[in-house]
Amino acid sequence: MINIKEIIRNEIQRILSADKNIVVEIPPRENMGDYSVPCFELRNEELKNPNEVANYIKDNFNKSIEIIDSIDVIGPYANFNINYDIFSKEVINEIESKKEKYGSLNQGKGEALLIEHTSINPNAEPHMGRCRNSFIGDFMSNLYAFTGYDVTRHYFVNDLGKKIALLVLGVEKYGLKNNDFNEILDVYVKISKEAKEDETIEAKAFDYLEIVESGNKEMIEKFKSITDMCVEGQMKIFSLLNISFDVFTHESDYVYNNSLEEIIDKLKEKGRFKIDELGRGYVDLTGYDIPTKEPVLVLTRSNGTYLYPMKDIAYTIYKIKLNDKHNFIVLGEDQEVYMKQISAVLDILGYKSPKLISYGYVLLNGDKMSTSGGVSVLVTDFIKTINEALLAQFNERNIIVDERTLSILMNASIKYAMLNVSKHKIVDFNIDNATSFKGESGIYILYSIVRINSILKKNNINGDIIKLEDIQENKIIKDLYAFPEVIDSLLVSNEPQELTKYIFNLTQKFSSYYESVNISNEEDEDVKSSRLRLLLCIKQVLTNGLKVLGIDTIDKM
Repeated sequence: MINIKEIIRNEIQRILSADKNIVVEIPPRENMGDYSVPCFELRNEELKNPNEVANYIKDNFNKSIEIIDSIDVIGPYANFNINYDIFSKEVINEIESKKEKYGSLNQGKGEALLIEHTSINPNAEPHMGRCRNSFIGDFMSNLYAFTGYDVTRHYFVNDLGKKIALLVLGVEKYGLKNNDFNEILDVYVKISKEAKEDETIEAKAFDYLEIVESGNKEMIEKFKSITDMCVEGQMKIFSLLNISFDVFTHESDYVYNNSLEEIIDKLKEKGRFKIDELGRGYVDLTGYDIPTKEPVLVLTRSNGTYLYPMKDIAYTIYKIKLNDKHNFIVLGEDQEVYMKQISAVLDILGYKSPKLISYGYVLLNGDKMSTSGGVSVLVTDFIKTINEALLAQFNERNIIVDERTLSILMNASIKYAMLNVSKHKIVDFNIDNATSFKGESGIYILYSIVRINSILKKNNINGDIIKLEDIQENKIIKDLYAFPEVIDSLLVSNEPQELTKYIFNLTQKFSSYYESVNISNEEDEDVKSSRLRLLLCIKQVLTNGLKVLGIDTIDKM
């Protein structure tokens, strides 16, 4: 599609006979044109005043460039007005041609991209505080897949550690009747309670860890089989949110193939592995800018068994070997310092680090959602609450909604609210706002698409003439045109809020347009047909944007 900013830049470079950095901006006010070029930095020996430069650009701009209708000069700015007769045709034809691919510039060109996110402990049901990781990771996976990358979603399974050893002991003691995830969680709660009262249980758990880390295949398989049942239960819960993964890697893999020992040996060769007074092994991180009390990262217990950083290091090396160009990991902001420690160890070993995408925590009406403190809100309970809130609204309107539609609306309510906050800010989740048919919510956007569908179903598009005359139509066309640029900027910022705000603003423009402009009863067939095509384009862009957020659309409500 035509690149207006590039056209303006190229023409100004021709006019000024200079290869200058020409900034093309969107003006802050509508009466300043569609695009604006500040001329402060474009002065030369002949044109020393930016106002002179702006006027010189206006007077010498090639009149045969039809996409530019006119140029106005306001002080040091050259403001460009678009020819919307031409522009509207370009945008509508492009969207109709690209359809579900509109917005993507195929930036990835098929290159592989690896992203790890979520990776929660198997002995716990997912809770909403941690699920922000999943929503951001899924958004990024969708974004990069949409823009032409070959995305692989990775999940790291913690099938080692004291908690898993306790879980294995619990299953051995109590057994499993149904191999059910909730049954396994109940067993873990029982054995954990007993371990607090009986020290021999925890001691036996550490014995089991030593057996696993010695490479005992039977014990490794026992740990792995139980955690796999847990992960299967977790994945069923994540599937309710349309979140899935491609590759599952177990911590025990790195014990079995001796890679942990190899890492220790390499750190010893570098003179970085040391033993403290308690007999624990640690890596010396002196020289790295890490905000910790001491520049160390403990890797082994006094009995020689490995702590979780060792497995994280081995796993990260594995991922970097798979893809050292496009490699991401999503973690909470409380893990930033820890990730700096892991990155320092990787640097010592001669490896790059994944790009860290961090995020703030989540509140539910002011209370922190977490398993370590505050309120722990399980995903299944939260989904039930959202569904109840939605059904209450439908019951008030005497509307019957099917299960599939309710599931899509639930997902839209949760995901849009979770992603509609800058990832470094706290999400304070308000259920009433998230499930509202008015205001900034996923439901409001889906309802707007349903309204478009209703209009399109009742009317036919006739002819190829584009005839749009209302000022609101120009604003919508300009927003539709901006969608690929919004998507492109997300590849730099990885900030989902930029997309949610864009989608909401476009939806608001549609709502105002819908209320004030006659569409179905328009007598001029060319205008009517053009407006229907415009609605079809709005629907397509909203659908594409929601797909990147991980939200499906519905045809009717």
